[in-house]
Amino acid sequence: MRKGTARSILMLGIFYFVFLGAEYYFDNMMAFVTDADGVVLAQSYVLGSSVLGFLLYAPMEKMIPAKIKRLFWSVSSAAVILMFFFIKIHSGYGHTLRAGLFLFLLLGYFGSGVHYLVAQTFTAEIETEKSHLARTVGCAYAFGILLQFINNNCISSVAVQVVFLCLAFAVMEGLFMVKAQQVEEQGETHPVIEADGVARKTGMLLIFIVALMTFIFATLDNAVTLVHAGGGADIGQWPRLLLACSGLLAGVLYDIKKGAYQNIIMYCVMMLSTICVVVITCGGPFLLGLVVFYLSAGFFSIYFASSFMRLSYAMKEEKLWAGLGRAVNNLCAVGTASMSLTLLHSPSYVTIVIALVLFAVTSVLIFVYQRSGDQMRWKQENAILSQEAEKTEKILETHKKNEEELLALFSQEFSLTPREGEVLACMLHSEDNVTEMATQLAISRAALYRHISNMNEKTNTKARIGLLQFYYAWMQEK
Repeated sequence: MRKGTARSILMLGIFYFVFLGAEYYFDNMMAFVTDADGVVLAQSYVLGSSVLGFLLYAPMEKMIPAKIKRLFWSVSSAAVILMFFFIKIHSGYGHTLRAGLFLFLLLGYFGSGVHYLVAQTFTAEIETEKSHLARTVGCAYAFGILLQFINNNCISSVAVQVVFLCLAFAVMEGLFMVKAQQVEEQGETHPVIEADGVARKTGMLLIFIVALMTFIFATLDNAVTLVHAGGGADIGQWPRLLLACSGLLAGVLYDIKKGAYQNIIMYCVMMLSTICVVVITCGGPFLLGLVVFYLSAGFFSIYFASSFMRLSYAMKEEKLWAGLGRAVNNLCAVGTASMSLTLLHSPSYVTIVIALVLFAVTSVLIFVYQRSGDQMRWKQENAILSQEAEKTEKILETHKKNEEELLALFSQEFSLTPREGEVLACMLHSEDNVTEMATQLAISRAALYRHISNMNEKTNTKARIGLLQFYYAWMQEK
């Protein structure tokens, strides 16, 4: 494991631990000053405050002068620790709520920054098979859940639990400052498509998908919680370890082939969760709902976190989009909580119909999002290849080499067939997508992919961008 990856796991994992731990701690303290309904309402307020914090990070980083950034971060860090102790005092509903609002505002601010800095760790390799972005998020999520499990079950004193949360935040803050300084010194390390139409469309689709999925998973969560609260079963803390395992598994699966299967995997998890909601509503086994909930929650958390991080590479406002997944999830969780409870208390047929309609709408959005994402990645690849092509053209002009002769020499050296040579030439001179190139060559998409795959095998490369990058590097050597 690389040093940068380990630090990213530690920093993001501690954030998850502090955020989830703060939410659990705040609810417990509010229970001393209000009733159950008041606790739920207060929780919705602080989660909304965290959303504002996530959104404020990007503009605040632009407004704060570079000379005082570290001072601002240090003061904010001290304020976070101070708010923990104000909540511990819980002198009254108003004082405790205000401390919670300010605490989660700052946690949202730092959370957005942490997601951005973790995303920056993988900018140089995001378009390669070596990217471990989702795996890093999955490991961090599991680490955070494990820390929370230890804090809640192995430490009996509330005061010690708070101290542990504060110490963990201090460590995260130190890692945050070091990484932020490194990113500022390095600057941009990848080409950015500045929020063009495709990127904006893809981003809006992802926001709607996460919103709808949040409602589905919130409904499943509430279905499980209602059984637990009604005395039908005692969940306890141990199932949270299943949540950590699902996060780890999701991270590994989502990184396969640069996230090529991420959407289809999440689609299957969503389908399973929808079926589970229907089964529980009809009086099905509670244990099934419990297992599916914890498995799906882990997959969903890694999905929206890693998806928005990957999307940030194509956006002008990277600092805003990198952490937007958690903000959208928190906002929708607050906004849909009462609706999901109302749905569960409705007649079974109403719940089933609405669940199936939501599933169908989300399925269509995922399909459109996949196509839009493919188009966006194609533009990103073309941006990378255009830079390399410009370098190669300068070299060709300097050495007065003929590109057709070099292409023929390349085909001969790597045993390309005449048709493969035509496909390679088309890819070199066209920014069209796969369907348009196939039409231009008068072949099917499947045949085009087969020719590319054959050339990948002969040149020991992966995917279209790998083949073209290899060709440009070979040309420069000649």
